[in-house]
Formats: sequence, structure tokens, C-alpha cells
Amino acid sequence: MKPKYLVLMEHLRAAIEKGVYAVGEKLPTEYELAKTMNMSRQTVRQALSLLESEGLIEKRQGSGTTVRAARAPRPRTGTVAVITTYIGEYIFPEMLRGIESVLSKNSVSPLLYATYNRIDNEQRILNDLVLKKVDGLIVEGTKTALPNPNVPLYRKLLDTGLPIVFIHGYYPELSQCVHVVADDHAGGMEAVKYLYGRGRRHFCGIFKSDDMQGLRRYSGFIEQLQKLKLPINDDHILWYTTETREQTVAMGLGRIIDGCDALVCYNDEIALQVLELLGREGIQIPSDLAVVSFDNSSYSELAPIKITSLANDEFLMGQMAAKKLMGLLSGVKEASIKSPWKLVEKDST
Repeated sequence: MKPKYLVLMEHLRAAIEKGVYAVGEKLPTEYELAKTMNMSRQTVRQALSLLESEGLIEKRQGSGTTVRAARAPRPRTGTVAVITTYIGEYIFPEMLRGIESVLSKNSVSPLLYATYNRIDNEQRILNDLVLKKVDGLIVEGTKTALPNPNVPLYRKLLDTGLPIVFIHGYYPELSQCVHVVADDHAGGMEAVKYLYGRGRRHFCGIFKSDDMQGLRRYSGFIEQLQKLKLPINDDHILWYTTETREQTVAMGLGRIIDGCDALVCYNDEIALQVLELLGREGIQIPSDLAVVSFDNSSYSELAPIKITSLANDEFLMGQMAAKKLMGLLSGVKEASIKSPWKLVEKDST
């Protein structure tokens, strides 16, 4: 059985295509649709968001929802813009290789940009893309856990008919856009479950606070602790941001591990820093403290003790995002994807 919001979306789309609602005409209000269709207003909002992402309607604050004129097809340029936080380090080269492998098969060239996880850099890039002619956009959101002033620029690009696919993270205000992300909540749960199975009972964690991946890994971590009826103590959680990583971990690590026998790290970069700091203090891994992180990157192999890490195939993630974009460009109605994690056991546990 189809979800109610899809039923309503298809009903309204058919009515628009048949001319029941003409271009420029207002649709019934959310309240009216909810009452007529016997649905919740949240269900109505979901349906309208999908129609808006297809360019069939336009929602304006205080003015209601109106039917839009059909867009003229965008002329093809053979170029796709790819915006990531970084390009040449950590997991990003593999992801970009995956994107390029699909684009090249479709005779499309990538135009690469890096934000360095800065909102101002993202704004500059988006303003540039408003002027440039590209066929589509693959983007890793910048600081996706924070309010983003650049959402109107994304809407401006969407209004031109530009298809956008998000990878790793996305902005809640643009959740109607297709996204390819890891199942970070489930990953946080899996890390705790695994360590619990290894006999660990006193947990601490280090998480990133300015992107949605950090919040979702933390939410899974906390949920699994609750399910296992294990203690939750704020003193054993350390939060950092893009700009404060090294100093925050260096200053806070001793506090959070006190009395703990298991540590979940946001990613391998953090775990590597942790192992180096703990080594100087003579703390034995894994006998004193077992460590699990995310990404299964080269950092997990280069660490003084190889790090048990949750893996997600970044090459495949890049391929999936590019395939979704190619589908959108061909008129296919693509759906978002959550990719599962797989734990790779090494020496830190």
C-alpha cells in the first residue's frame, strides 16, 4: 500500500495535468486538503513538498500555494558541478572517483569545488553557479547540523530546474531533494552493540556537533545505551566542531575516559588523534580502553594500533549519487538512499 502522502501527491499532480488547477491558480490550503482528504496536515505538507521539488507548484509565505508554468528544458552543457567539503584528503578522493566513473560513462565532466566546511565558501561557490551553466549539482552539505543561510541560493538554483543530489548530509529545509547518505543512527547503535558484545559496560564518546552525521551517530549511540540499560553521563561525551577538533580532543579526552572501558569516535581522524594521546599517557589499547570509529579509512590502518572501524564504500556512495543525478536528468523520479555500515574488526577492540 502506498503511503498517504504519495497518494495525495499523485492525485494533485493528475489534477494539475488535467487542468483542474490552471497555471497561476491557487491550490486549496493545507487545512482544506487535510479535511477533504481525511489526512493529517503533516501528510499534506509532505505531498506538497514533493510537488514543489518537481516544479509543479510554488509555495510562498502568506500567499498560499499556486500552480507553476511548465519550465523550458535546460540546454545541456555536459558539465556537472560537484561541491564537497574537501577534495584531496581522507575519504573524499574515493568518493570523487566514484562520481567521476559514472559521469565519464555519460560523457559528462565534473566541475569540482571545495568549501572546507565553511558557509562563506559555500555561498561564494553557489553564487558562481547561479551565473554558470551546468547540468546538475552533487553537493555535500556544509555544517548540516546548523541553520544555513545559503538555503535560498539552493532554492534559486532549484527554481531554474537544476537537479541537485546531496551526499553524506543535506539540509532539512531541502529534504525533498534526493540524498545519498550513510545510516549514521544505525551505525552509532552498531558500535555500542559490538563493544557490549566484547564485554564493555562503561561507554564514552566523541562526536562532531556541526554536521548531521555527528548528531545521528550520537543519537544511535545513546539509543543503544538506553536499550542495554547502561549508564549515560554527559561527563563522558565530548563534542567538537570543524574549527576546534584538535584542541577540544586534547583538552577533554582525559575527562571523558575516566572510569570508561569503551570509546566510540566520530571518525578515524579523531580515533588516530586519540590513540596517539593515549599512547603518551601509557593507556593500553584495547585492555584499558576499546576504541571503535567510523569510515574504515587509511587512518585506521596507519594508527599505532589498527582501529576497528565501521565501513561504508565511498566509491560506491559516489557512484550512487552520480547515478541518481543522471536519472534526474533523464526524467526519472529518483528516491533517496541510506547506505548501511559494516563493522571491520581490527586491533583496537
